[in-house]
Amino acid sequence: MKRFPTLILAAAGLAACTPSKALMPHDWALDVQTAETMAAHSSLAEHYEDIARTMDDDAAEERKLLNAYNAAPHKYGKNILDIRARSEAMVRDFELAAEESRKMANYHRQLANAGSKP
Repeated sequence: MKRFPTLILAAAGLAACTPSKALMPHDWALDVQTAETMAAHSSLAEHYEDIARTMDDDAAEERKLLNAYNAAPHKYGKNILDIRARSEAMVRDFELAAEESRKMANYHRQLANAGSKP
């Protein structure tokens, strides 16, 4: 059983987001490194909040699938244990990615409120 690293899930979340600034996935890393203004940090905070919401939605969707698997395990035969394990791992990874994105959003919000880089 392979698990997707949280970083890959977060990157997938970045690609799925359409933040208000239209921050593209390939631009966000440079924006993080060069953010010096309150507006730049606010934009990054919004971007990370969008990612967290996307990860929350993905976790909820996977949780629904897990509930369906648990409700009718006979449909999946001997594969049910692997299916459950993968689904549970995905829920954990999505939740972790959402938590990490919220931490980054809070960090950038603090920098925006302080008005400069640390």
